[in-house]
Amino acid sequence: MADIRADLSQYYAVKAMFERVLGRGAFMSVKDNGTLSSWRANYVKVLRAIGVAADSTVEIADDEWKTEMRSLLSRGVKRLAGAKSIDELHAAAAATLAELAFLQLGFVPRGHYNQKVVPLVARNWKLNAVRSVQYVQSPEQCATQKRLAKLRRTNG
Repeated sequence: MADIRADLSQYYAVKAMFERVLGRGAFMSVKDNGTLSSWRANYVKVLRAIGVAADSTVEIADDEWKTEMRSLLSRGVKRLAGAKSIDELHAAAAATLAELAFLQLGFVPRGHYNQKVVPLVARNWKLNAVRSVQYVQSPEQCATQKRLAKLRRTNG
């Protein structure tokens, strides 16, 4: 089991994500030697932000998807609350975020548990049996994407 060290490089990918998504204050709370409660608070805020983002961004979705999204987020917060170490906290966040990623693609596969190995072939991972996902852009959104891409190239 790892301990939280006074080391900027420890868990840096997550620290950087907190800063990008939640702002500089979130990063500073875990920068060098944040407490477990600081890490937990930031992860909970990320999950809550995902919930707010889903509610305000997803324009067309079935009620079951919305219910499952809320349920996954709630279960994730409970997992985080029960974590007794930084390793358990990261594991709780990783499991929740992986499930959310699958749900965003259609549904969370649940029938693979009885297979010894699940090959990474399309027939096992095509997740549109329950719902289809379609990403579309209006002309305004396309222009915004181009503008943001140009800003990223300019600012590094």
